Amino acid sequence: MYCTRDDLTDYILADYLAAVDNIDSEKVARTITNVESEMTEALVSGGYTVAADSIPATVKRVCAVLSAYRSISAVTSLITSEAGNENEFLPLQRASERAEKELNQIREGKIKLAAPEADTSQPSDNFVVVTPESRFVDWKKF
Repeated sequence: MYCTRDDLTDYILADYLAAVDNIDSEKVARTITNVESEMTEALVSGGYTVAADSIPATVKRVCAVLSAYRSISAVTSLITSEAGNENEFLPLQRASERAEKELNQIREGKIKLAAPEADTSQPSDNFVVVTPESRFVDWKKF
């Protein structure tokens, strides 16, 4: 699985997912499955190999955003309109548009997929970070 139902709550309130469940109890699960199938197709078309235990953050995010957007569209028409200030789904719409573009870039092999980030930072003595000297030494003047 590229994403879970819990991942969708990064982009949409759990109450909205519950509203979708009230209309169709399997809609969210079907939507996630469909988006994951699209992603698998895109990854194969783009020539990527993704192991089940190391899903790139981009793949996970794209799947979660598209699943959230497509799930919520089952219960509201605000998702299709950008008119007015009342559209609380506008950020999700924008994220969905970006995710669709990224899915197409994956399908075309035009996006670099990084390995997922480690859960915790580990100290390393293999590299040193060097930063330039501060140009603003005396902040009292400001």
